[in-house]
Amino acid sequence: MSPKEIRIWPDSTLTKPSEPITHFDAALRALVRDLIDTMNHEGNAAGLAAPQIGVNKRVFMVDIPPEDNNGNGTNGKQAFINPVFIKKEGKMEWQEACLSVPGEAGYVTRARHVVMRYMDLDGNQQEIDAVDYLAGCLQHETDHLDGKLWVDHQSRLKRELVRKKMLKFKTEHKR
Repeated sequence: MSPKEIRIWPDSTLTKPSEPITHFDAALRALVRDLIDTMNHEGNAAGLAAPQIGVNKRVFMVDIPPEDNNGNGTNGKQAFINPVFIKKEGKMEWQEACLSVPGEAGYVTRARHVVMRYMDLDGNQQEIDAVDYLAGCLQHETDHLDGKLWVDHQSRLKRELVRKKMLKFKTEHKR
């Protein structure tokens, strides 16, 4: 496998809800490998969702070292398949950025504590209890699967300003 091109907002792939994973097979493993390779290529990425590489499937990767979040993190790059939040509580406002919106960031209000059910690569149901940075990252990546980005949590004015910057970015990087 090899790194894939990151889709830049407002690419239509990023605004479509993703389809659930129904087959836990070699194709899914290849998709996860593509996500990992792309994260490695991009460098400092906390997470990456399949729509960001042009695949509208309900899977994302997260890599939050426990030492970066008071002991609450992942053991390396971890796949989350067909995620569903079963608990959200508390609030935090934090600044989010995204590989699909390069060079921009914005404040988003998220739940401080979440519990998420998801499937692993073998189709086994798992559950994760997350706080702070990990909780925010899980919500950010799940938004991607629902066709949303952090810009959708911004004012119409900021969203339009960022949209224009991304269209210019895409034009400049096609050359």
